[in-house]
Amino acid sequence: MRNSFFKLLIFASAALANVSCSNKEVFFKYHSFANAEWSRSDTVVFNVKIEDNSQPYDVSVELRHNDDYPFSNIYLFVDYKTPDGESHTDTLKDEAMADIYGKWKGKGLSLYNRSISWQPVILFPDTGTYVYSICQGMRIDPLKGISDIGLKVSKKSVK
Repeated sequence: MRNSFFKLLIFASAALANVSCSNKEVFFKYHSFANAEWSRSDTVVFNVKIEDNSQPYDVSVELRHNDDYPFSNIYLFVDYKTPDGESHTDTLKDEAMADIYGKWKGKGLSLYNRSISWQPVILFPDTGTYVYSICQGMRIDPLKGISDIGLKVSKKSVK
């Protein structure tokens, strides 16, 4: 009897976690760098298909880095093209990777996940494929300590 209760509890918890997290993300993908080194010439491209342009979205840049990352901040260049070919360019300037005491802002122990909210509320003008390109804008090349760069697009909760 007790064993059945625990199985039911585990199943209910897994189902609840799945429902609470499901279908908000419409795109989430990482690109990994060999030896955790990001060359300035290595532009990462993500193709994001938007099927519903009637609601707002949240777009964030996701970084994974280790303790070899030599700076407390990062500069990123983000370009994106709309399905009709219109181009947009943005610079994520001086994004903090560590606090003033040198403690990493990301989550983790030896590999840190840092989420940078880039467009917290965006209404995509059209449905179709948006092409995002991200490159690093730091003065050192290659940039050591960055193992992955990612892009996440999630449906924004409307209240």
